[in-house]
Amino acid sequence: LKKGGYMVVSDADWFEPNPPKELKEWWEIEGYIPVSEEEMKERVKRAGLRLVATYRLPEEGWWDNYYVPLLARIAELKKTHGSDPRNAATLDSLEYEADIYRQYKRWYGYTFFVMQNV
Repeated sequence: LKKGGYMVVSDADWFEPNPPKELKEWWEIEGYIPVSEEEMKERVKRAGLRLVATYRLPEEGWWDNYYVPLLARIAELKKTHGSDPRNAATLDSLEYEADIYRQYKRWYGYTFFVMQNV
């Protein structure tokens, strides 16, 4: 990043400390362990960048624009492809992801970090 240049990175982060066990286990199964927003801010500083702003993806970005259409499509696919056990497992997994978000949205989400190389 050249001097004075900007960079924006988004990351799944914990919004609250001590997330519930079910939520932590789900993230572990997904193969990613979020860190807190504060930890990400520290990482930006350690990288020698100036944190200009942070922005959390709002709930409607997740729910209205992602999960609602996804769940509608899953319902359609279950009718046509749900009898295959592999398809059913994949579709069930995606429904579970939406349910995890519905239950635990206050605990995690995506944060955008706006940084500048000073």
